Amino acid sequence: MNYSFILFLACSCYSLSAQSIEARLQEGLRLESEFKPEEALKKYESVLQSDPDNLRALTHGSRMLSNRAGHATDAGIRTTSLRRAESYSLKAIRLDSLSADAHFSLIVTQGLQAESAGSPREKIKNAVVIRKEAEIILRLDSSYALAYFVLGKWHHELSKLNWFERVACDLFFGGLPEGISMDKAVVYFQQALRLEPNNILFLYGQAIALHYQQKDKEAILLLNKALKLPPNDPDDFIRREKCVRLLKEIT
Repeated sequence: MNYSFILFLACSCYSLSAQSIEARLQEGLRLESEFKPEEALKKYESVLQSDPDNLRALTHGSRMLSNRAGHATDAGIRTTSLRRAESYSLKAIRLDSLSADAHFSLIVTQGLQAESAGSPREKIKNAVVIRKEAEIILRLDSSYALAYFVLGKWHHELSKLNWFERVACDLFFGGLPEGISMDKAVVYFQQALRLEPNNILFLYGQAIALHYQQKDKEAILLLNKALKLPPNDPDDFIRREKCVRLLKEIT
């Protein structure tokens, strides 16, 4: 038996399989950049069928599932998509706890869960995870702009908790963490903008925080800047609509 030939065939098949996986992954990334999240998700899940531990397919697949959940009008689809997204993120973190992207993909799932949380306890529980993950990211990579945005959003949202939610926080978590303020939200948003000054999401976040502080002249400048920028993310179209609505509210 020609063992050398069999070994050659085995190596060739492995090489072709690896090339196929990488090709599908790259195709998914291309589709994602073209704002085609559902098509990109199919590519990432195809990669995961062949390579269940593919870190990039897990993190990007999680983001695409979160995108689906964020736009879903059906509660069942939203819940199922978020559960799958969270499982992908957690697996990615188990595979590589030093991957900032893996940690951020988990933040996205927690943020969406917090938005639809049925109780203050669940909302605050998600908030605790979000802060922890954002701080982990910044320890791994201090230039990760989205983590600064997340911490800005965290301070912004917790600063606005109503009395019932604050009571729930007292009951279940011994009170709100110290130092929560809208001023800190503005600082974190500004740090994100220093790294990515033309990010529509960051500009809107800073503008709404400034509006809350009644600094409307500064907010208007940011909103007008955001509206002049081309979309760089599928959700930028929605964010621009929010900018328009906030601008109308201010003016």
